[in-house]
Amino acid sequence: MTVIRPPNALDLGRLLLVSALWGTSFLCITLALNDFSPLAIAAWRVSLASLLVLVICAFRKVRLPWDKASWVLFASIGLLNSAVPFTLIGWGQQTVDSATAAILIATTPFSTLLLSHWLTRDDRITRNKLLGLILGFAGVLVLLGHDAVVNPASTVGMLVILFAACCYSLSSLLIRRLSHLRSFAIVAGSLITSSAVLIPACLWFSPPWQQTASSSAWFAVLFLAAGPTAAAYLLRAEIVKINGAVFMSNAGYLIPVFAVIWAWLLLDEWPASTTWVAMALVLAGIAIGRLPGRYTQLKPTGQ
Repeated sequence: MTVIRPPNALDLGRLLLVSALWGTSFLCITLALNDFSPLAIAAWRVSLASLLVLVICAFRKVRLPWDKASWVLFASIGLLNSAVPFTLIGWGQQTVDSATAAILIATTPFSTLLLSHWLTRDDRITRNKLLGLILGFAGVLVLLGHDAVVNPASTVGMLVILFAACCYSLSSLLIRRLSHLRSFAIVAGSLITSSAVLIPACLWFSPPWQQTASSSAWFAVLFLAAGPTAAAYLLRAEIVKINGAVFMSNAGYLIPVFAVIWAWLLLDEWPASTTWVAMALVLAGIAIGRLPGRYTQLKPTGQ
């Protein structure tokens, strides 16, 4: 794996852009669920995105590797980064609203930080990162607490989305093992393998020839493929290669902020006071987590 470097202004801009794109995905899934099953949404989203990325690769003359090790990693990333979480998030959003789903994905940094500390050598926990994660996670809990009390029936859906967040954490670490490849190749390979899983499943359980959908649902699916999947995943792969999985996981904190902003702008939903408190905690956590600090020793003494 290549050694990561501290983020600069351009890296922060990329992180904001990918977070803004992912913030729209939960609204789009809500619209698509009016006519599509969660599996169908995931299959259309991934397969269309893979076609788009392959066209870009052909235009830019990007070649995919053909060695077995790379394609095993592509398959693992495809499952953990697309096939499994996309299906689970869609399933969870049948009982969980889009804003809550986005907030649950904000737990990604917590699992990413722990996994990265144990599985990498240069993306470790520092005291500031740990304090930042605690503050950010406190913001998530402020938002989650209200939803858990008001709508207890959504508990299973929330747990499913939390599992999807863990899948994202693992996939970020696997992407670093392909840091010698171009971002386009990584995204194309992972989308191809995830499409190979989702398309047969969709043909069996949600045949397209039995599907009727409104124009708004189709637009939501097409935007999911082009924006939050193809474009955002290319940005994500580049960020993980350059700055590491823990820095990329900060998007988990920014996504719910953007999700609330999009809901306010597009659906005229004004955030509650607790939402503003949570946002303040989340942003403070990100700011503190970016400060330099010494590594925190989590391993038992003597190891």
